[in-house]
Amino acid sequence: MGSTECLDARRAVALGELARTQTALDLFAQGGGGEATEDGLPAAREVVLHAHFAATTSGEQTVFGPTGRLEERHRLLLLGQLQSWCADSRTTITVKPIIDLNTEESTPAYAVPDRLREQVDLRDRTCVFPWCGRNARACDIDHVIEFDHDAEAEGREQPGPTTTSNLAALCRSHHRLKTHSAWRYRMTQRGVFEWTSPHGHRYRRDRHGTTALDPPEPGPPLIPRQHRP
Repeated sequence: MGSTECLDARRAVALGELARTQTALDLFAQGGGGEATEDGLPAAREVVLHAHFAATTSGEQTVFGPTGRLEERHRLLLLGQLQSWCADSRTTITVKPIIDLNTEESTPAYAVPDRLREQVDLRDRTCVFPWCGRNARACDIDHVIEFDHDAEAEGREQPGPTTTSNLAALCRSHHRLKTHSAWRYRMTQRGVFEWTSPHGHRYRRDRHGTTALDPPEPGPPLIPRQHRP
């Protein structure tokens, strides 16, 4: 039977249903080509998600909290929703070892290994330049203190080691800005960075956002931008 509600009520219900379904990510939406698998199901679209859940140990059992964080969309994820995705035969699941954000990882080489990269990505979450929100996984990993490629050959201590406390996520444009301009920064504590602009203004950046320490005026810092023809 159809709804007996008035038109405005039906519209409100429909709008609410649309909003509700937007809170879930359809992992298996049909692709643009409209292709189907041999069993007649819509062709799966590959979507990589990084979900983080806190867990506690109760006796011999690991208990997960009811919600976690969906990294790509910066929103909460219900444990039940994740379980339903994992139960689908078309889902490929990769379980990675737990990475402790409080440990100091290091390597004598300049190149950042995957595990150390993952630790920095999880700690910083975004580019650490003031007011930048680009996802850390799409960023470069920068040595806060420059790595000296000649130090080992010359028998000197490495001033800019590849270690957790000397690495930060910077998007490509802000990485170049830091390298080729007078912008400078340092890590004052784990995951907390203090930036100094070419004019001497200071900004603190952490996972909660940006704070102008001695702002001349409100708003993001003036950053030179490339002019495209």
